[in-house]
Amino acid sequence: MKKLVLLVILFTSLCIISCHSYKNTEEIASYTYQEKKIEMSDALRVKIPVWVEEGKICYGLVIQVTKGGKPISGKPAKAKVVHIDENSVKMKALETVILYEGPDRNLKGINKGQVWDEKEGDLYHTFDKAVEVLEKMGIYGEE
Repeated sequence: MKKLVLLVILFTSLCIISCHSYKNTEEIASYTYQEKKIEMSDALRVKIPVWVEEGKICYGLVIQVTKGGKPISGKPAKAKVVHIDENSVKMKALETVILYEGPDRNLKGINKGQVWDEKEGDLYHTFDKAVEVLEKMGIYGEE
């Protein structure tokens, strides 16, 4: 008899719990998300080429600068446009680019998978175009 009473109590408890979780399932299923489309600001749109869009593979510039901000060497880096927001274009490096080996034997440059925010618009369709720009600046591959 005790076993029967315990079984009925257990069964009733499970029924109550399952009814409550069903209400939560309906609530979750009816949830809708309004995606907000973020566009570049006008100031950024002037700098970033019009062909840049999420998922695009292109070339960015990795540039070494002095403490005073003067560029002294640079190389192109293959990258992917990960995300575009109002103030920057988030880029992900698809290759490792080493500009030089520092005095502490640390390699300076960018690693594959590293992410950066592009705000200057230094993005190019091809490797050759990126090299051409660096050569015009007089810093391609220099150390």
